[in-house]
Amino acid sequence: MLQRTVYIRVVFLKVGEIDTVKEKYFADVFVQARWREPALDHSQHLKNSNLDNYWGPKISVQNVIDFKKKKVLKELNFNPHGEAFLTEKRKISGNFSEKLELMDFPFDHQYLNLIITSELPSTDLEFQEDKDELSTINVSCFVDVQEWSLCDYVASVPYTESKVFSQKRNVNTKFPGISVGCCAVRRAGFFVWNVIVIMTLICATSFATFAVSRKLPQNRLQLSITLMLTAVTFRLTTNANLPKISYHTRLDKFILANMFFNWLVTAWHAVITRFDYDDDLQATMDNWAFLVFLIAYGLFLVVFVSLVLITYVLRNNELQSKLKIYEEKAEKLLGGHWKDSRSKEQEDVTIRRRAGLSYSTPGTASAVYPMDT
Repeated sequence: MLQRTVYIRVVFLKVGEIDTVKEKYFADVFVQARWREPALDHSQHLKNSNLDNYWGPKISVQNVIDFKKKKVLKELNFNPHGEAFLTEKRKISGNFSEKLELMDFPFDHQYLNLIITSELPSTDLEFQEDKDELSTINVSCFVDVQEWSLCDYVASVPYTESKVFSQKRNVNTKFPGISVGCCAVRRAGFFVWNVIVIMTLICATSFATFAVSRKLPQNRLQLSITLMLTAVTFRLTTNANLPKISYHTRLDKFILANMFFNWLVTAWHAVITRFDYDDDLQATMDNWAFLVFLIAYGLFLVVFVSLVLITYVLRNNELQSKLKIYEEKAEKLLGGHWKDSRSKEQEDVTIRRRAGLSYSTPGTASAVYPMDT
């Protein structure tokens, strides 16, 4: 049997809440699969026949968790040369799992993918991105706009994989798949102002403990330990916003570094009491310790901010590069007016949001497909 090529097109009609803790997102998606059917070439009179009797790719969405509705519609279409194409359309509304990469949290961006696979081996078919019809995303209907910013492009990556629990007995059999997804960039403002800034102020307050007399180490230690406990509370607060992962995020490293700094200050207030036999030496050591801690913490903040800015620039360049590729593809398929009309639509959405109106706009993707009827 000859290998068939199945062209995949995906439209994200609506992207709902992105749940970081449970690593899933809600979406309404339109999936279209199109392939050649030579047996129906020049058979326009069979357009209303039973298409279930012909070959099908046996498509499934691998990362869907649950769905509310799943409509499937088959169509027979012909190109100007009379070549027949079978088209399978389905709309899925539900939750999809997505393994989030949280190393840069809360300055991260996530790819929300739709994993499309087939029960047939890769020797029978291959998936490719549809070159004639554009995969799109309806950014105007994005729900989680307060926490995320949705990029206006869709990317597709075909691949092959081995399925352990497949119907084929040959364990070396490869199965085709294609990952189609969009990108969401997290708005870090909440965590910056409510965690990072406050944590910085708490840690900087530890310098105030040096204002307490060296003759009262118990007061110094009491203040330092109180600041340590406050930092632990903030650590627990951030954990509630993350899944149980085996690595540290950028926010985790920042909080742990501040906690370690508080611990060093606390340890110093305990160590300095061992030099009470020489008041001048003790005063000199305490002054130098204050300066060293101050400079070290200032350098730490500079390095942290620099790393965040570098990450932002690199991420922005990557996303702009992918957006440019997508726009070139869109202009090739839809014409040069596509970018202008898209910009006008986004401006209308911004105006409607500021006016407190609905995010959906007339003529959006959800109104184009007859599968809603």
